[in-house]
Amino acid sequence: MIGLRLLAGGFKPAHARFLLVSFFVTSLAGLIFAIGFAEIDSMMFAMAFLACSTAALFPGKPTLLATLVIGLGAFLIGDASVPDDGPSQDRVFTMSGSMIGANLGLLYLVGICFLVGKHFTRPWVGISFRVIAAWLGAISLLMLALSFSSTNLTTQ
Repeated sequence: MIGLRLLAGGFKPAHARFLLVSFFVTSLAGLIFAIGFAEIDSMMFAMAFLACSTAALFPGKPTLLATLVIGLGAFLIGDASVPDDGPSQDRVFTMSGSMIGANLGLLYLVGICFLVGKHFTRPWVGISFRVIAAWLGAISLLMLALSFSSTNLTTQ
């Protein structure tokens, strides 16, 4: 989620609105079409790496790539937010809470990014966001590697 925020926060507010709408639509699609990926954790780590590396390497530049990355990340978040089987009223309540929380969380994080960029106009602010994105991308890649290595270990 923070990687998606760093990616969306690198754009001007007019472009970020479009990215926030695409996040809402694709996270809703993830909830509705809930594929239920077997390796959702690995896919989320890979998506976090892709979002963070895009935010670090191309801040505010390729709008189509950012839209695709945010859309895929939102779909995975929506898919991961589907609860286990249970009463339908409880499931709808849980899924609506997940949607509200994910979308408001992204909106708040992007808003904080805009406020920091507005109040602090020094060049180091943009550089610090890129460094944070690179660190988060490295951590995501490390967690992805650890998730693969733990599946291949044999216990004695």
